[in-house]
Amino acid sequence: MKNTVPGAHATIRDAQGGFAAVEMAMLAALVLAPLLMLLVEGSKILGEYATILSASREAARLVMRENGDTTGAVPLVQSLTSGLDGPTPEVEIVVTESDTENTVKVKVEYVYQTVIAAQSQADLPYPDLDMLGGWDRRLGAQTVMPLP
Repeated sequence: MKNTVPGAHATIRDAQGGFAAVEMAMLAALVLAPLLMLLVEGSKILGEYATILSASREAARLVMRENGDTTGAVPLVQSLTSGLDGPTPEVEIVVTESDTENTVKVKVEYVYQTVIAAQSQADLPYPDLDMLGGWDRRLGAQTVMPLP
């Protein structure tokens, strides 16, 4: 026999109470999982953009220190971006020397390799669910510096 306090109502646990918690967890997972994937993909994009931006700046500084000589700039960019997942970035170096302007412009373009999304629209099982919105996955950074 169970001792009860007079005036207290007995609580009856419903067998369905646990199902509500499981359903709520499933609904929360449906919202939180895509947010987590976007956070991972976004942080990787920002990190790789910072890498190619830094590489373009260092190459422009090298050309500036060498008074317009561009021979070591492309290998420098390739060595600084060797840790990236995708193909070697394309490097374009333009030295402008005229009476009005003495500058070096270093442009680095990189084809981003995704972590979660498909590499192309054709690879997607459901083309309408492209996480990156049809973006062509090219990251570009450009640095312009004056020559001495």
